[in-house]
Amino acid sequence: MGFALGSASVVQVIKLMEPIETLFLTALANIAILKVAHGLTFTKALSVITIVAGTTMLLVQKSDSGLGHQVNFWSVFFALCSGFAMASRNVVMKVLSPTAAPPQKGRDEKHVNHGWKQTAVNGLFNYISITSAAAVPATAFLILAEIQGSSQIKDSTISTWMIKSQVGNEAIVFHGLYNIASISILCLISAQSHSILNVGKRIVNVLYVSIAFSEPIGFSGIIGLCIAAMGSILYSFGGGGVTVSRGYFYAMVIGTMISIQLKAAWVLSPTMDDVSTEYAVWMFPFPPQGKNMKSPLVRDGTLICAYSHACEAFEDHTKINLRDLTDGTYFHNYVRDHAYHKVRHMNDFPYHIQAITLLALLKSNHGNDNVCVRTLGGTTKFCNNTQFESYDPYESDELSSTNYPYTLLSDGRSEDGDHFSLAPRELMGAEKFAMWGAGDMEKSICRNYNSGEDVQSYAGAAWLPFISEIRNKMQAVRNYDGYYIGNSLLSSNPIESTEKDYENAHKISLVSIYSTEPGIKGMENYIKNYTESVHPFGCRSLLTERLLKQRRIKSYFSACLTLTTNMQGAILENQHANPRYVLNEILKPNTRKLPTPKQKTKMVFVDVQDPKVVPESAWKSENTIHLKANVEAWYPNCKKKMGRYSYSYKLLSTYANQAKVVVTSRIHVGLPAAALGIPVIFVEGGPERSNWLPGGKQAVGRVEGLLDVFHRVQRGVDGKNWTFGDLTGDVPHSDGVHLADRYRASFWNRLKKTHFYRDTSALFGMTPFQRLGRKNIETGFQEDFHFLLESRSDLSWRTNRAIEHVFYFHPNCKVVVHSNQITLTDIEIFVETGYNLVVQPYNIDSLLKEDFPSYKLPKDESLQGSLPLLLLRKHGGIYVSKDTLLLQKIPVDLEEGLVLQENGNPSVANFDRESRGVLSSLTSMRSESRLETSDGLSWSVQVLSDVDTVKCMEDTKWSLPDGLKEMIAVSLHPSSYASTETIKIDTKCYQFVEKVCIFCDEIHWDFN
Repeated sequence: MGFALGSASVVQVIKLMEPIETLFLTALANIAILKVAHGLTFTKALSVITIVAGTTMLLVQKSDSGLGHQVNFWSVFFALCSGFAMASRNVVMKVLSPTAAPPQKGRDEKHVNHGWKQTAVNGLFNYISITSAAAVPATAFLILAEIQGSSQIKDSTISTWMIKSQVGNEAIVFHGLYNIASISILCLISAQSHSILNVGKRIVNVLYVSIAFSEPIGFSGIIGLCIAAMGSILYSFGGGGVTVSRGYFYAMVIGTMISIQLKAAWVLSPTMDDVSTEYAVWMFPFPPQGKNMKSPLVRDGTLICAYSHACEAFEDHTKINLRDLTDGTYFHNYVRDHAYHKVRHMNDFPYHIQAITLLALLKSNHGNDNVCVRTLGGTTKFCNNTQFESYDPYESDELSSTNYPYTLLSDGRSEDGDHFSLAPRELMGAEKFAMWGAGDMEKSICRNYNSGEDVQSYAGAAWLPFISEIRNKMQAVRNYDGYYIGNSLLSSNPIESTEKDYENAHKISLVSIYSTEPGIKGMENYIKNYTESVHPFGCRSLLTERLLKQRRIKSYFSACLTLTTNMQGAILENQHANPRYVLNEILKPNTRKLPTPKQKTKMVFVDVQDPKVVPESAWKSENTIHLKANVEAWYPNCKKKMGRYSYSYKLLSTYANQAKVVVTSRIHVGLPAAALGIPVIFVEGGPERSNWLPGGKQAVGRVEGLLDVFHRVQRGVDGKNWTFGDLTGDVPHSDGVHLADRYRASFWNRLKKTHFYRDTSALFGMTPFQRLGRKNIETGFQEDFHFLLESRSDLSWRTNRAIEHVFYFHPNCKVVVHSNQITLTDIEIFVETGYNLVVQPYNIDSLLKEDFPSYKLPKDESLQGSLPLLLLRKHGGIYVSKDTLLLQKIPVDLEEGLVLQENGNPSVANFDRESRGVLSSLTSMRSESRLETSDGLSWSVQVLSDVDTVKCMEDTKWSLPDGLKEMIAVSLHPSSYASTETIKIDTKCYQFVEKVCIFCDEIHWDFN
């Protein structure tokens, strides 16, 4: 009980009082029972106190913080009771048991041998007698325990678990052997000597652990050992020693005791011959406090830190992808569906992630190495996870009810949920992270509550390290000084704020907001301050974007953050049929295997506005699941926060693990389903209610721009016919998934600028994105594009825009950036968002030697002039200069040729691999008629002069010339383009530079 309720080190130190208790109990027994002298001597008392003092120094040193942290009263109480009971048993046994008396001196060796053998038998008999007597109260307590049950033992009784589990068997065997040896020794020596040997046993344990785990004892520990040794020598001269004639037996029995102790420790440690991989782990978003800031790393080990900001004080650390690390484990669902579990566990979430990371590392297999882990700042290493197998983060929303492994964050000590010595609760108050939503509510309010609200909340929560509070979306920034991601429908309601709230604007990310004229008017001052000092306003609707630009507020159409939803979902127990499918219980992971995409056969219909458009065979199919987005009035626990959030989680789980297709008229059903890679058919209102959707009127503009990511069906409207039959076959994705990919990319480009969100993404494997449109491949269009960037000075937003234009029209193409100075890290945003971009070095001499051994570059010739063509000769494809912007898709059969800029360098070139036209083009580029090289082509590139480039960016009345051949791109004048920082809104360049974008959150325009 002492170990269960408090620190192990405190219990061990308290139990060191046993020799002192034994000393005085023996004196009391001598006087009161045997009627003899008390037997106390100064030397004996001094030796006992010296041994106890030295051992206390050793144990306190090994406990690191020792008795300095808060001590549990009941732990101390039970430890005192345990020591007193042990001392009393030993003293009473020696006084009352005639067989316990040691053989007298003066007998010959033969007689002595017979005596100790007989005494050993007596010791075994005493053990059986004592155990049998103890069995009566022990059985009573066991019955009570079985009735109460154990939260740490699932699907079994305590007795069955003890008998069947390896840990239980080892506890029975080793504890029994230890007690037999202990009582046998007690038959041969005094109770006082026995208590001193118990102290020696603790010293041996400390020494073994120090060797096995490579943990230094420390200066104070060595001093303590020396003091204890001096006390032992003093005790041997104080009348407490044992006779030499029985030394052989003592050595055998003491050796047995030590061997049992070593065996027990050996089970929990790696063998000395094995190489171990050691990790110090810190998964919290804030730096460790106090002494933990200076904690040394493990020798030859690795510091794993989830958040760079938290480990800035340490020279080196590494990150992990926890989603990959936990793949195939019980914890994988918790990590992948972290947004849902953040809502469940709030401030406790980082503690679960710390424990999961430590245990996942212990389960990992690094070749033949053993793995040992510890929390940063701790000295106790853990090399075996068997003692933590009962930990279950899915069991409860309360940390204390999950069998949380507190010792992992308490340096091996058993502490309760309010006292993590290595990561105290106060640590979680270093910053605030809020999501919008609702907590507990009245029954009348939760009835018909739109679960789409919670789905939007999940989208924001996913990027936060954890959630410290849930705020009303209209008051999310008012009197708040923490981080917040705005992704919500406000309509006519404004975001409430005061001037003081402007100071915290840099922690606010308004990435996806729908608001109408009254709402914008009510929050105009706040969002003007926000867009001028922080970032443009992300609009969930094209209507909102137009209204803001009319007020000269910088904004862009962002779509909805729910397009970044990435959940595995849970398996639901199909114990109820339609229409109450959402009553199915959420099963824990590994109860059933998650279905593969081919095993997903259900057609999920959610709030379809016009059922008449759906074939009856599909609507009534046995593979159809009908659901409602609103929380039903009969849904249990809808008043409770997690009652409602479990409803939305079940919906998402159904899409993720059951649906081959989702048919709906709800955007916050369609958007997350599309993000999960599920084809979505969006049914708009029929002729009777053409302007209405389940959530309200469509014509008001709240979904303007969002529906294009789906298949759109509307009865009576040409081009929106139902073409999917009875849904028994494969339903293709809409080409709108390419739109969704662009919106997702823009969200990441915005959110990664906040280090907390960037590191959270890496931790949970949210990026790099897998593009939703990667399988929607159009044939007949170019697949290979090339850029040449000679130096790092070529990197700019203009270069990124040129690359964006290629992926905008050719999302599944490959872009090769040829450079000897730039690395993939410099333009990693494209890779992070799922686009196929690589950086490849080049060797001009090698290119010439391979293809044109007789061709020599003039000394004054720029690489930008010849190198693009040499690269195309080697690789094939289309070259695009960094100042050129594509205007359309380019067909695969585009005629070979090139168009030059004014400076003679190619703006666009198209040649097949090993094309013979490259050498003739290189020759013509040197001639005086080089600008006429494209005259005979069937396609054109509009090459703008320096004057026209300026007009294109500043003059709203200027336009491109008419009557040109098929124009595939526009090439801006390099120096004029580079010297202009902003493009005026509504100019021609605004239309094809800024509106044709992937990372549309990066705006480079201004109002006239």
